[in-house]
Amino acid sequence: MGHLMLVLSPTRDNPRSVDLALSLVKKTNRPLLAVFIADLRLTEEISGKVVDIGFLGDSVSTHIEEAVLKDYEARGRKELEEVKRKAGALGVECETVIRRGYYVEEILKLARERDVEDIIVSRAERSNFARKLLGSAVNDLLENPPCPVMVVDDSSVETHDD
Repeated sequence: MGHLMLVLSPTRDNPRSVDLALSLVKKTNRPLLAVFIADLRLTEEISGKVVDIGFLGDSVSTHIEEAVLKDYEARGRKELEEVKRKAGALGVECETVIRRGYYVEEILKLARERDVEDIIVSRAERSNFARKLLGSAVNDLLENPPCPVMVVDDSSVETHDD
């Protein structure tokens, strides 16, 4: 049986997603692949805006990008350790992965590499207008999902089939 992939968010808490993933893998007796993507798109946008407004130069912005990525990865390790601890307490197999790259690309690569059957992602509640205006990595993933994707926000869980 294939993995259920839980993708943790670097920009918001994930307790509902974690609880859902643990419940599903416990119920279906399959392994959990808990993933944290240090999304280059986020850091590039931050440093790009800082350079565009003339606040800092290119070389400093590169250092800012690296510092933000390291911070994201440190938070990701902490969150993944907690997921692994909870999984262990339930007797659930859990592998953790941290990747640096572009959110959708890394999820698609991992899904192919690890025999992923379902994906759970978190999304902040925003209007559809705000998602279209600001962009949404989750929406980008849903355009061509490799398998069913469950999107968890503060008040709901939506399932999108491939």
